[in-house]
Amino acid sequence: IRKERKRRGLTQSFLARKAKVSQALIARIEKQQVDPRLSTLKKIVDALVEEEQQKVSRAIDIAIRDVIIVNHDDTIEKAVKLMRKYGISQLPVLRNGTPIGAVEELELLKAFSLEKDIKKFYQKKVIDAISSVYPMIEPDASVADAIDYLLKGHNAVLVTKNGHLEGIITKIDVLMKSKHIIASV
Repeated sequence: IRKERKRRGLTQSFLARKAKVSQALIARIEKQQVDPRLSTLKKIVDALVEEEQQKVSRAIDIAIRDVIIVNHDDTIEKAVKLMRKYGISQLPVLRNGTPIGAVEELELLKAFSLEKDIKKFYQKKVIDAISSVYPMIEPDASVADAIDYLLKGHNAVLVTKNGHLEGIITKIDVLMKSKHIIASV
């Protein structure tokens, strides 16, 4: 219990209030001075689980809100420059504010290697280079939903509301932001 409480950044007092037990009991359990009843242990575990779910439960809480995007009629050159400037490997493609796909550096590199006229390659429109369509979830969707999509091989998940982009979640966002949210409690 001590390990899980500390991992979540909770005090004994806070956990005790959530579990509706005394702080002294939490302390004695953690020092292994007492074996709690099963019903008491269940209250404590339920409080720990509930607290974790509340900390990182919504997709929008870990999404990057200032999403770097390209419009469907922008050039590949613009997309490549944005990727380089911001150190990112993919960009959502929007048409009239609505996501329609994404361009990714690996697919751009493949197309680049096959192109004989490099100048022509960079002047092509982004819409001709769309290589992926990222799954879209609502802001209040669970982080677990985003993780499921990422584990299925998608490079990103878009957080959208009424069809408009609100944020983007990548694998590193899940790993870093989830930790930050839990630790900041």
